[in-house]
Amino acid sequence: MASAYWIDVKGSNKINAPVTIELCYGSMDEYGVRHRDIGKELKLAGDFLIYILNPDGTKQNLNLTLQKDCWSASFTPKSEGQYRIIGINDKHPVIDRSASGGENVLPIDYIAAAYSIGNGIVSDNVPVQKLDLISIFENGKVTVKAFLDGKPSKAGTKLRIFNPENWEKELVLNKEGEAVFYPTMKGLYIIRQDWIEPISGNYKEVKYTSKRHHCNYYLLYQ
Repeated sequence: MASAYWIDVKGSNKINAPVTIELCYGSMDEYGVRHRDIGKELKLAGDFLIYILNPDGTKQNLNLTLQKDCWSASFTPKSEGQYRIIGINDKHPVIDRSASGGENVLPIDYIAAAYSIGNGIVSDNVPVQKLDLISIFENGKVTVKAFLDGKPSKAGTKLRIFNPENWEKELVLNKEGEAVFYPTMKGLYIIRQDWIEPISGNYKEVKYTSKRHHCNYYLLYQ
């Protein structure tokens, strides 16, 4: 039931038809319904830098605009293929736990998703972020590929998957840095890879002892 960021992608999956990306912050209730919040955390979401990686490998930067209950941006696909939605927010304040005797952590969030026109299958997807996730959906099966610093994440790394009702499942990466699952219901699946970087520093005059990297992949199963 913890609050979190997520994205809603809205489009007709047709060429030359606008696609809207809504970056939201909120929580899910006991009925599996996501509710958008409009407070301080939503304002901080405006620090995400988001771009589209086109099927031909070119890049489109997106400008987020604050709406009533989200930040929104749009793009217009010009050809068939897979459009990757990529984002990072490295402007979060340090999580200060010094008052309770805990360790301070600097959080860094990454966004990954895909929007497809036509078959949308791309076999040569490569990581573009420090912590990255890529998914391939074929014959009812989702193959998740996880990366760290451009290389497959190590075998044994655990991924967390939240289904549309927010039930959590754990996947363990194999030696290729891959894991497989079968979606059982329509809706938004969130696939998360976490990594703690044991590096200390100072951000906005607050010291931290480690960086916590989160990469969330948003898979809309329709």
